[in-house]
Amino acid sequence: MTSRREFLQSTFAASVLPLAAGAVEGTGPAVSARARADAVPLYKVLYDTRFPASVAFARRVAAQGVVTQAMAGDMTQFWYDDLYHRWARGKAAIAGLTAYGALFCLERLAWDQRMRVVFRAEHKAAAAGSIAHDFTGVPEILPAACRAAAEPAWAAAMADVVTQCPSGRAVSTTAHTVSANRGTRVPESEPLFSWVIAPAARTGL
Repeated sequence: MTSRREFLQSTFAASVLPLAAGAVEGTGPAVSARARADAVPLYKVLYDTRFPASVAFARRVAAQGVVTQAMAGDMTQFWYDDLYHRWARGKAAIAGLTAYGALFCLERLAWDQRMRVVFRAEHKAAAAGSIAHDFTGVPEILPAACRAAAEPAWAAAMADVVTQCPSGRAVSTTAHTVSANRGTRVPESEPLFSWVIAPAARTGL
């Protein structure tokens, strides 16, 4: 039988691309105190140094005082050295902007903790140089997600969305929008995903 470690290691290909010094030290508009008070508290936010969009997302998150966690295509070290031990003590919400692989594994590991993906956004290259954004999550957050997607710096704007994500509800809905790929670009080879994993009885995601 395949062990959990073997499963994770077989899912990801390690990358050696380093994160430039100060990459998460950027600034951005602060999230309102009221929005943060109503939002699910985040333990850490994961980002992938291979993608400029993910690094821009992390800069905005860090500017809001949320702890970020870098990876380069492989989240197994984050799992074994950090998140596994944190979740062993109890539920803790996490978020990120990553490729699908990290989300896929973390979503399944979260099931053991009775946590679910309460917000998911797929960002993929579309026709005529545009970006298609598909959102699934609690209804309260989707209008803000659509507005963020319309921004040239959409990846940084999505950081505001995940840090304002309300606690998981039993009801979820979907939204779709297309924006011009004129600012932070999406790789043509694979879509990126912004997401929040948090305690939720049932989300339908």
